[in-house]
Amino acid sequence: MGIKLSLILGGLLLTTAAASFYYIGHLNDQISTLKGNQIVLETEIQKQNDSIKNYLEQQKNQQAQLNQLEADKQKAMQDVNRLRKTFANHDLDQLALAKPALLQKKVNKASTRVMATLEKLTNPNQFDEKPSNN
Repeated sequence: MGIKLSLILGGLLLTTAAASFYYIGHLNDQISTLKGNQIVLETEIQKQNDSIKNYLEQQKNQQAQLNQLEADKQKAMQDVNRLRKTFANHDLDQLALAKPALLQKKVNKASTRVMATLEKLTNPNQFDEKPSNN
């Protein structure tokens, strides 16, 4: 009976050792898979963080551009209001009748300047020109 018990206990010990070896191997495989997944996830998280940083930087740039445009608009509105006040204070009809040559000279000069600016702004080749290195 002692030998049978020893054989049974030995068999159970071998079975337990084999099962433990298999289970530990299985756990090591799972650990390897999980480490690989962790590396992939960390890489994706870093990509997402970089993407968020780029987006926030673009938003800052757009906000700065909007602020600049708003400041330019305010300046233009101030110029328009100043000109309106100027024209409201002067009677151009009376000035044209009193001094036509003076008014004609100023109107022609301003018209020439406006046309030159308009031609420059509407030049279809303005973006094709290469900058000069002067």
